[in-house]
Amino acid sequence: MSATPPRAPAAAPKDVEARQPAPTPVAFPPAALKDECEAILSRYPTRQAALIPILLLAQGHYDNWVSPEVEAGVAEYIGVSDSHVRGVLSFYSMFNLKPAGKHEVWVCRTLTCWLRGAAKLRDTALEKAQAERAGVVGEDGKFLVKNMECLGLCEVAPAVFVDGVAHTNVTNEKLVELMDACE
Repeated sequence: MSATPPRAPAAAPKDVEARQPAPTPVAFPPAALKDECEAILSRYPTRQAALIPILLLAQGHYDNWVSPEVEAGVAEYIGVSDSHVRGVLSFYSMFNLKPAGKHEVWVCRTLTCWLRGAAKLRDTALEKAQAERAGVVGEDGKFLVKNMECLGLCEVAPAVFVDGVAHTNVTNEKLVELMDACE
């Protein structure tokens, strides 16, 4: 039996940036959210189980996005790793990992809505938002338009959410009215 020679360490891929230092966590929760966070935690059997509602609360408080510093603060508060929080944030499309618009328009992209005109709704929303594509904040910073996998409203398609409120059987004209009504 021959001994296997030691392996040389793998070279880092050329397109990978140098590792960034860990962000400094914000003090979470801020005083304005402390009571609400404690109420959320009281409804769950473990702190980790409350992660999604706590992240939604944090996102709403911090200008509609979760920065790496907020992510680290929430991780510390809940008692999980930063990478666990990052996994949740990157899995669910309702979380924003970069600065978002003041308002969000979610357009359902599943088959039922698409067959009933959601593609045109998305194009109308992007034009109104002055955004080059879904997932990018418009030029004036007012809107973020997102393609969402399913809004659960197939029977009343096409559906959109504007700032978290569901709207059904939406026409292009109705969508423009909804967006115009956003301050």
